[in-house]
Amino acid sequence: MSINGITGLDHLVVAVRDLDKAQDAYSRLGFTVTPRGHHTELKSANHTVMFASGTYVELLGIEEKRPANAHYSVFLLKREGIAAVALKTDDARAARGPLTAAGFPAEEAVDFGRPVDLPGGARDARFTITQIDPETTPGGRVFLCQHHTPDVVWRPDSLEHANSATGLAAFVVAADDPDAVAAAYGRLFGVPVTARGSARVVETGTVPLLVATPDRLHWAWTDDPALGTPRPFFAGMVVRVADPAKAQQALQKSKFPTVGGNGVLRVGSASAGGAMVAFVAQDFDLDALIP
Repeated sequence: MSINGITGLDHLVVAVRDLDKAQDAYSRLGFTVTPRGHHTELKSANHTVMFASGTYVELLGIEEKRPANAHYSVFLLKREGIAAVALKTDDARAARGPLTAAGFPAEEAVDFGRPVDLPGGARDARFTITQIDPETTPGGRVFLCQHHTPDVVWRPDSLEHANSATGLAAFVVAADDPDAVAAAYGRLFGVPVTARGSARVVETGTVPLLVATPDRLHWAWTDDPALGTPRPFFAGMVVRVADPAKAQQALQKSKFPTVGGNGVLRVGSASAGGAMVAFVAQDFDLDALIP
């Protein structure tokens, strides 16, 4: 566990300009995508891809520009993709002081929610988030997310996927200096950085954070246009699947360009809302992803 009350990676926020298009894309990739939700206070909307492992991917769009969603509005002026990473915590407010003392200045906590239609009637999913100063988190915005109603967010009917996805195996950051970027996150999570081939890995408590140079990611994702993004940046995700054959069938059905090899099925950012996505088996070794 981190010294700052962080217990792991909670979810990735993929900011998109067209939520309908993103919902369709992730559905075609074989994911079960939840119905659209609306963040009343933040004036944003989302769809989610929920995993039984306790993590998820959020597809986020802006409904009305507000100071509270300015980061995403500015991000979308440049590109789509992973705009932020949410970290798990049991108390987002209490974490602010330790974070600041550790060299990660944090803003005042914010409470918000979104209504969710359930069989027994609508309920609000409620959250508290604490934003960390992005100057201290190379590659993008990082915030702490406390779930007050996890039973509303992780619904049994949303955890089964046609591609047999079970959770995130890694979160990938592209950087010219992996050592420096990984070191910053090692301090945030209070863990040592380890070398995995040419990459650097930070264990978060749930999903490993993998940092690699563009040439190594180019090997993995061929000529992906996202690799032209100024670095460091949040590049993509690795998804574990229970049945690689089902994942392959879903990708073939999607008609999206897919590259396979070394036990990895890779989908480019143009097909996944600006995020590079790889699918791997449950027992996959990350060393085979980044040589």
